[in-house]
Amino acid sequence: MEFSNSGKPEPEERQHASAALKRALFITIIVVFALITGAYRTISIIFASQPELNLTMFFATKQDIPVGAATLLGLGALLLAAGNPRFPALSPARLRISGLAAIALIAAPALIAFVLRQYVFPDYDLSRDEQMVTYDAAIFSAGKLFEPVPPFWRDYYHALNSTFLLPVGDRAGFVSAYLPGNAALHALIGTMLPASAASPLLLLIGTIALWRIAVQLWPDSPSTRAVVLLVFATSSQIIVTATATYAMTAHLALNCVWLCLFLKRRPAAHAAAIAVGFVATGLHQPLFHPFFVAPFLLLLLRERAWKELAAYVLCYGVIGLFWLGWQPWLSAHGVAPVLAGHGSGGVGYLDRLRDAIHPLEPAGIWVMAANLLRFVTWNHLLLLPLAGLAMFGTRRGDPFVQALWIGAAMVIVFMTIMLPAQVNGWGYRYLHGFLGNAALLAGIGWHRLERDGAAPVRSFAWLTALGAVVILPLHAWMAGGQLWGYASARANIVAINADIVIVDEGVPFSGDLVLNRADLSNRPILLSRSELTTKDIPVLCKGRTIAFADAQLLGSVSAYFGIPVPIRSTAWQATLKDSALAAGCRVIAPPVALPPVGGGQLE
Repeated sequence: MEFSNSGKPEPEERQHASAALKRALFITIIVVFALITGAYRTISIIFASQPELNLTMFFATKQDIPVGAATLLGLGALLLAAGNPRFPALSPARLRISGLAAIALIAAPALIAFVLRQYVFPDYDLSRDEQMVTYDAAIFSAGKLFEPVPPFWRDYYHALNSTFLLPVGDRAGFVSAYLPGNAALHALIGTMLPASAASPLLLLIGTIALWRIAVQLWPDSPSTRAVVLLVFATSSQIIVTATATYAMTAHLALNCVWLCLFLKRRPAAHAAAIAVGFVATGLHQPLFHPFFVAPFLLLLLRERAWKELAAYVLCYGVIGLFWLGWQPWLSAHGVAPVLAGHGSGGVGYLDRLRDAIHPLEPAGIWVMAANLLRFVTWNHLLLLPLAGLAMFGTRRGDPFVQALWIGAAMVIVFMTIMLPAQVNGWGYRYLHGFLGNAALLAGIGWHRLERDGAAPVRSFAWLTALGAVVILPLHAWMAGGQLWGYASARANIVAINADIVIVDEGVPFSGDLVLNRADLSNRPILLSRSELTTKDIPVLCKGRTIAFADAQLLGSVSAYFGIPVPIRSTAWQATLKDSALAAGCRVIAPPVALPPVGGGQLE
């Protein structure tokens, strides 16, 4: 499959292409405006009663609507300039990347992500999803499938924070409820490189694969290859997400590798793609990679490539059965059966999926609008109009073009029904695995403009520079503010010189601060106050020192969200503290809260 130049464009073709570009820009402006309107609807109706607790509302207000408004201005200026004789077009020959420049640009996203995580951001896993990757990686690095829970701590399984843990027997083991692929990759890479290099290395692998695809598709169009790489390499979503341990960077990398192998259309390459698919399906949830693959299997169906199609269907059927059976098999390793209430909607993935299904609600549509606004504003400003040219222009009947975008559309519909709010995420992370496809769609749209003599080289260069020099640092600053807010609160907690620290609530997502090593070798051991009773306190403090991390110590989180810093502990925390004093426990007074370090937020 290859897209080649077709000679010098005729004036009529140039006019048609220029009109198509203007139309794509105009439609993109309408779409972005509609997404901003939907985000405002989310704020004003759905979450007005609890604004301090909802990240969708907070991100839309503080980050995405302001950047979205700036995006409208930039696209509007480009619309006015497109085809204007006062802004003569530059030759696409001016836009080429090769040799050392290509190598540097391929490496740049991974290098920037590593520097951000290692030297700019705190080396801290913000969300419970990220924490579970590091948690499982430590278990797998020790050669275990799960970490046995000491008998004493089984009564405090939930207080140790059981969110996203897979129940192994009757509280017999610690391991996350996610599939093990991403954590296993991080464990493997961590044996050779710093842990903070795992996601950047996966991003580098994905970028190399994407470049190889671009070279295969456009061997005679250096400008198209450059556009694909620049759209990808200057994406804030791609770079900032690669500073985290989310499985989404692994999804992006393995999807790009899979597509690179698939397009070779050779038996050995197909076998390698299936092997990659085995790992990709088991990264964290078993549906995301199949959503990516399914449209390409439809492509084989349309081509009547029966042998290839049969091989993929058979192998992915086996892969699906293997990973669907993984969690029930692992859970059965406990000596006693799982007790009712110790699972979250069941042990198996299908059980939890069934419990999550609910009728489509209008609220989900508005939340998805905020998610998609976040996706648009965290990526290249020309990604959407260029991809739109490919999807809905003259090549809209091309099966390959359809295969590139149908999977993403399926994810949007599925998540609108199943899980509209992504909570944490830099950009919209559930579309992250399709960002390579999006860059290729942008390349297809660009190639059409180049072929017809209407490629906006000057505008693309300016908007790329704007994204790299202004928008990416702005998004890094936004992400850093949240990371430093939670990392500072965490530092206050772990600085307490006690055997056990009971962590108060009173700030958003305070439960994510209750994080222990899987083998419980950390000191202090952190417990959630909401999962403890007054009868637990005398048992816990017998032979141990105990301390209470009151809500005041978590003030850096409140400061980030712009809500009042707690001035006293919550009522239940105070009750537990009284129980400790009445039981004669050795209660350690916490130190004065450390000041927040670095970061910031968009006011």
